Amino acid sequence: MKIDIEKIKQRFSEIDEALSEIQKLVSIPSEEFWKEKKNIAALKYYLILAIEAVGSICTHILAKKFNKAVSTLGECFEIMEKEVILDKDLTERLKNMAKFGNKLIHRYWEINDQLIFKYAQEDLNDFIKFMKTIEKVFLKEE
Repeated sequence: MKIDIEKIKQRFSEIDEALSEIQKLVSIPSEEFWKEKKNIAALKYYLILAIEAVGSICTHILAKKFNKAVSTLGECFEIMEKEVILDKDLTERLKNMAKFGNKLIHRYWEINDQLIFKYAQEDLNDFIKFMKTIEKVFLKEE
């Protein structure tokens, strides 16, 4: 089956938009950021959007290109590593991202808001690396 390039481009657009909003939020001076509860809520929302879009891309590629289904995002990234699409370091970082996303959605009370803010400041490059890898491997087919 063929990968839906437009679907991947749409997810890329969603990731780019979420990252842009995240960068705006983390650039707010700390004292001002923490005054408004809506800032941390928005940060969580945009992180979830970006993580879900990465997961959507991964599962779509595995289904269409490799005829494989997965039960978790971690499994999705592991298969992409086995297929020599992702390197080991990025795979591990993406698996951690997926765990983080699950906690944001399902066990949000277990995550300290300061850690969410720190993650948003420091770990956004994983999204960019993932998109560049997917673009290099799959979008060159256009």
